[in-house]
Amino acid sequence: MVNVVGIGGGIGASRLWLTLNEALDEAAPGPSPLTLVVNTGDDLWAHGVRVCPDLDTTLYALSGRQDTDRGWGTKGETWRCMETMRELGNDVWFNLGDTDLATHLLRTSWLRDGVGLAEVTRRLADGMGLRCRVLPATEQPVGTQLLCTDGERRSYQEFLVRDAAAPRVHEVTYAGISAARPAPGVLQALESADLVVLGPSNPVASLGPVLAVPGMREALRDVRCPVVAVTPTVSRVPFEDPGEARRADSRQRLMESRGVAATATGAAELIRDLCDVFVLDTADAQEADAIRALGPEVRLTPTLARGGRVPRSLADAVLDTVNGVRTARGAAIGGVRR
Repeated sequence: MVNVVGIGGGIGASRLWLTLNEALDEAAPGPSPLTLVVNTGDDLWAHGVRVCPDLDTTLYALSGRQDTDRGWGTKGETWRCMETMRELGNDVWFNLGDTDLATHLLRTSWLRDGVGLAEVTRRLADGMGLRCRVLPATEQPVGTQLLCTDGERRSYQEFLVRDAAAPRVHEVTYAGISAARPAPGVLQALESADLVVLGPSNPVASLGPVLAVPGMREALRDVRCPVVAVTPTVSRVPFEDPGEARRADSRQRLMESRGVAATATGAAELIRDLCDVFVLDTADAQEADAIRALGPEVRLTPTLARGGRVPRSLADAVLDTVNGVRTARGAAIGGVRR
């Protein structure tokens, strides 16, 4: 059995986690060897309930509840609650579907009873029939904050949802990050991992807050196993879906605020000290040499999702790095990375 830890959040990562979970289930029936450490930096209070967008996207994808056309929320959703709120004069810009609302009501109730977010997430995962373990990156509140060039400071959800990722971004910070600690179970999962996967997540909004939790980067540098990253972007394939285009705009704005291009090479640059292998889409093969120059090995395979999941060949390529990198790097695994 290979113990795999996935790190990230958002729609892109959830599509990989779904296919990776299926591949592991086929290879190792019984207790799942997969643990997912999910971003909480875009969590928010909305309409009186606590919403954890990346945790919920992960839970819905793995339980088969996700609306794969939208990429978020539940399939077959209705919106009567939000419609009624608008009729009552509330300017609703952050929509919660009627079925989705049940998740947030339960989470909010348990949190107010003093239950930690890791335990809350375990209860929700169990209720949805998940076999793998889903953990929040931290239980302390962390908020991704954007200072835009118009002088306004926005939360990430205000930027992405309300403002359609249109404003230019000057600076990104993670409010509350200095007081955050890895959630219960996170460091233990990394210590026992045979493979760590940095998912195809927005490098600044969905992966960045996880890596910024004090102790996380150090723990990743110390793991005695390969760390493989999957590209969050494919530059040379045009976007057909408006939602994907908006998320691409968001990724570009945030990566530019970090001083890197919104390309696979730019994403690799942000994690070059953590990553042993970088999985690059075959459409962007011309970036391979630039990424190798940053340090990681490069594996080429199709990465784009269809129908809410990535190709099985991508999951296989990720899992194949367990033996390939261990053989190629030997004693360097667990040492100080480049």
